[in-house]
Amino acid sequence: MKNTKVTAKSVETSFGKLADHVVAVTETDRLVEPEVQLSSFRRKFVVFLCSFTIILEGVNLSLPGPFFPDEAKEKGLSQTQIGIVVGSLDVANLLFSFIVATVVNTNNIKFFFSAGMLWSSVTVGAFGILGDAPDGLIYFVSCLVCRIVNGIGASMLYSTAMPIAVQMYPDKAGLVTTMVQTCLGLGLCLGPPVGSVLLSFGGYKGPFLTVASIEFVVFLMGVFAIPAKGAKAKAKPRNSEYFRFLAKFSALSVVIPSAMIFSMSGIRDSAYSLYFENVLNIDSKTVGFIFLSNSVGQVLTGPAVGVFVEIGYGAYVEAFVQIMGPIVAFSFFIPKFLPALECVSWGTFMLFANGCEVASIMTTYLILEKVALKQGLTNMQQIKTIVASSYNLIMSGGRMFGSFVVGGFINDKVGFYDMCLVYGIILCVSAVWHISFLFKVGFIRKLFYNNEVDVKFIEDKGKVGLSTSTGRKNTEYEDDSSDENVDDDIMVWKASISTMLLTSMSRSQNLNR
Repeated sequence: MKNTKVTAKSVETSFGKLADHVVAVTETDRLVEPEVQLSSFRRKFVVFLCSFTIILEGVNLSLPGPFFPDEAKEKGLSQTQIGIVVGSLDVANLLFSFIVATVVNTNNIKFFFSAGMLWSSVTVGAFGILGDAPDGLIYFVSCLVCRIVNGIGASMLYSTAMPIAVQMYPDKAGLVTTMVQTCLGLGLCLGPPVGSVLLSFGGYKGPFLTVASIEFVVFLMGVFAIPAKGAKAKAKPRNSEYFRFLAKFSALSVVIPSAMIFSMSGIRDSAYSLYFENVLNIDSKTVGFIFLSNSVGQVLTGPAVGVFVEIGYGAYVEAFVQIMGPIVAFSFFIPKFLPALECVSWGTFMLFANGCEVASIMTTYLILEKVALKQGLTNMQQIKTIVASSYNLIMSGGRMFGSFVVGGFINDKVGFYDMCLVYGIILCVSAVWHISFLFKVGFIRKLFYNNEVDVKFIEDKGKVGLSTSTGRKNTEYEDDSSDENVDDDIMVWKASISTMLLTSMSRSQNLNR
């Protein structure tokens, strides 16, 4: 396997500092053997399946938002219990994502994708059938268990769909990544209006059973379309890399603030719908159509953000989203002092702004990929899996925080308006943290999806880069490569030695002078 030399400006050491280095990126973990040629139609169909799967999972997340709180209230659940049920999927997704990230590889990625789709299909259908369950504690426990199990399937899908899609067109990783991420926003925005329409025709069971049936069909198509066995890996990354990646301050500086923004989605499902029903006296079916403004915001913003990412302005969008987050949160608080804004039109407009914020957070995927390279990770397929799992962590953790803590507990204790005030303050703190980090590491510039870090080669600074940095060392990988791969490694090694000799000669001449 040929090594692709990649220059990187800095790598995070174990002490949190950044040091210059050069890494050799190796595409060693392929889903398809190099000699196997998949047809163009099959590649496109696999990307379609992955994208459509993400749409369906986005629908699953947001589907209960407009009408489940009202149904749960009638069955005797408190606001806190509603928040627990809504957020339980994200808790399971969050916890299981750590397991998936450490065990998934190209030889079993199809199994996890297919199992996740089948699992999700069964559990989302069961959640709809639970509408006939007895009121009170039995209904609460049944819904809670069902959503937790559904979260396990969601975790498998979120952590595998993106890497599978990218492997179909590795030379167009940026375009594929942007498209799949846009599909997530599309799914999140389709959930409320589609659920409301199906609710009108099929009752409470209608939305869930419909989605479950579609997911089962996608599961069957994936079994036959997705390649069954990956290429033999030349290098075997350690499973602990995911935890080491997240433990670094650089990763936390991206994951936590982005999760705070994404928590808007959890608050929307657990608190915003009840605000329209209880404060503005809107019935649950109408609320589903009002939530369409949130969908429109995501549908319009997703592709636009994708264009900005493709032309290199993803980091600027990331900073802008962090600035706008507190403004959107405080805007829901304003009607407490301006009663004239306590109306459907203002709430609808703020739901639109909320959708724009949630859709814009897709830029985090690009930032995380650059953070992984700065930390010294060298296996691009591994980076894609780690970043996909981290993005899943942001979604599940953010929605869990929004449903449990903000939309559930805080809303119960202080009321809707003061909840918005507290949430706005939290977003202010996280925005300052995140934007400061982006400036500190030099990410406020043009960034692109590719295998090369878009910075000047460090020879311009007269420094020698080594492939064994303190962030990640090549010795951390068990190498059982072929003779061809060894020859390529020797060529890279010789190039590094030549660079060191040339730099040393240059320095000696300067000293003699």
